Amino acid sequence: MPRHIRLGLVFFGLVLVLGISYYYNLQKHISRLVRPPQEPPQPYLMDKPVFSETAPLKKIKIFFPSKTEDGLLEPEEREIHSSDQASEAKQIIAELISGSKEGRAAAISPETKLREVFISGETLAVVDLTKEASVNHPGGLTQEVSSIYAIVNSLTRNLPSIERVQILIEGAEAETLAGHIDLSQPLRQDLSMTSLHETTSKGITEEIIDDTLPKGTPGK
Repeated sequence: MPRHIRLGLVFFGLVLVLGISYYYNLQKHISRLVRPPQEPPQPYLMDKPVFSETAPLKKIKIFFPSKTEDGLLEPEEREIHSSDQASEAKQIIAELISGSKEGRAAAISPETKLREVFISGETLAVVDLTKEASVNHPGGLTQEVSSIYAIVNSLTRNLPSIERVQILIEGAEAETLAGHIDLSQPLRQDLSMTSLHETTSKGITEEIIDDTLPKGTPGK
């Protein structure tokens, strides 16, 4: 076969391969342009608390931070449906997220969603919140203490068998909520930070700071 014919066939083959490759790449590009945008994956959020609408109502007291500098936790009365412990715990956290009805500060950022609450070993409540509880927190030691113990005290005071509360963020252990208080271990009730308890001249944060600062914090 003459040399010029062989060269022509080789050239034709290269053009054919490049053409096919270009065609498929063009098709992929067009499909990406016309494909409807996909919704970003949503975090798992728990269903609404399970309870019977005919179940009797139960009065509870949940805690919100006062707007004073000491961040004292003040109770507000609410009603939830009597149910199992996990469902009642979910209703309590939902009430905290919904905010104060008497002009007090937010205990938890209203953008926060409750991922789950479960009871472990009958005495430990594990509360799993979305990242907004942390990233939207106003910051500051007093505010952080108030937020954490609004959760802890609201659960332990209304559910007598619950002795400790573990707070998770996005399903994982969080070192802190806003940079100060160690959340790696479950926390116990501390009513010294509420208006139900006579506070001392030390103030609410100094009374608990030694036991809750993360390891390695100056003064720990």
